[in-house]
Amino acid sequence: MKEKELVLSTARVHSYRNSDKSYRKNVTVRKRTRRKKRHYDLRKIAVIAAATVLAVGGGYTVYNHLPFVKVNKAIAAGNRYTKDADYEAAIDSYSEAIKIDKHSVTAYSNMAGAFLSIDDSESAKKILYDGWQNTENTGLLDNYHTVILNEAVDSMNSRNADMETVLSIESVLKDDNTNKDAVELLDAAYSRVFDDAYSYNADALFRSDASTYSSEGGSDTFSFEEYLNFEKELLAIYEANPTDELRKVILEYATPGVSSFTMNYSDVEAYQELLAQVEAAAGTDENLDSFKECLSNAQEVQAVFADIFTQLDVGNVDELRNFVVSEEYISLRDIFLNDEYTPQENTTYVPISREAMILNREDGKWSYRFLDFEENPETAGVITLWANFFEDDGVQRNSISYEPGAIDGQLYPHTKYDVTYLKSYITSGKSTKTIKMNYRLETTITSEDGSTINSIIGDWGGENEWEMDIDTIESRIRA
Repeated sequence: MKEKELVLSTARVHSYRNSDKSYRKNVTVRKRTRRKKRHYDLRKIAVIAAATVLAVGGGYTVYNHLPFVKVNKAIAAGNRYTKDADYEAAIDSYSEAIKIDKHSVTAYSNMAGAFLSIDDSESAKKILYDGWQNTENTGLLDNYHTVILNEAVDSMNSRNADMETVLSIESVLKDDNTNKDAVELLDAAYSRVFDDAYSYNADALFRSDASTYSSEGGSDTFSFEEYLNFEKELLAIYEANPTDELRKVILEYATPGVSSFTMNYSDVEAYQELLAQVEAAAGTDENLDSFKECLSNAQEVQAVFADIFTQLDVGNVDELRNFVVSEEYISLRDIFLNDEYTPQENTTYVPISREAMILNREDGKWSYRFLDFEENPETAGVITLWANFFEDDGVQRNSISYEPGAIDGQLYPHTKYDVTYLKSYITSGKSTKTIKMNYRLETTITSEDGSTINSIIGDWGGENEWEMDIDTIESRIRA
């Protein structure tokens, strides 16, 4: 898009003057008849002449003190200063005019032009908006909007635009929902703002309060609540004046224009409600359908793990035995194991946590995954679904891991439990080895220096439960 060139229309300024009361002046000239007199009194004539001089001089003084005259003089002085590039003096003169007549459209307009000449757009916007409020002149409001849009163009061209830039453009539409330039700029901003301002960190949008957020490489942040309000305001503007161009913009901004971002899982329901409003008002598209599928699938997965998380939160690790062989867990595991389609990212080890999820867009399709422990060390706990092929005598193993949350904010020592249901030999009695399905629990405790302590319990929870530390196991393997 070509950058707009801000021009305060001369024709418009003239029209302001025509409508400005300070420029109206009605003068009635009365013709006086003279009476002829036969005799002249020279002294009387002299007195009359002197009185006439006083009257004219007094009238001139009164005229110069009429408000509209003082306003015109102040504006004229401001114009001369502007011509000489003495903008500070010009601003003072226009300010004086406004003090005399707060309805002088020309004074507001010219004063804004002077501010813009010294690159003070904030003051220019303020004086234009104040002028519109005091005069209700739509031309001043139009110029106020023009300054805002030109600022947005400058920010976008210099790659300094962010969501605050987008909000400023939206503010123009809130004042004037027919402003096509604002809609066009919103469309152009979508492809620039997110990459320029928020791609440096996945937490920059919606999760800048997370401990994993880093301002290295950037500093712009935007909350989910702010984004929600922005899109809802766009919907309100669209409902008041629906256009195809604005509909496209609404569908674009329904999802952030980044390739990857994180969001709190607690915001999923609110996001779904927003997208339902978007669809009801503006319809949907493939991008939006793909994104909605991620949110819905995330809720389904969370429902599978809700009860086991409740048990683990109170320390009932034993409940993992029943869960790892449950139909709902195996059904979900098999989706990954058999490489079936799911919007949840397909990996061998699939993390399930409750605090946040990361959404990724590639080739117009969205996928997601929940954060693992390293990505979210403040988690209350992470379960990892194992989707690896591992058979014992033709029987697929069922495996799962659990990492409890940090205690009192202390990440170390860090504990991880790996539970496997497998077909293996166990020792029955003193020396009899029997092959059977049984549970195995491996516990790994990691210290801050990276050292680990491992232990394994075989036939965990069974009649022939045994325990061995990893050093003993490794020594037997070497032997």
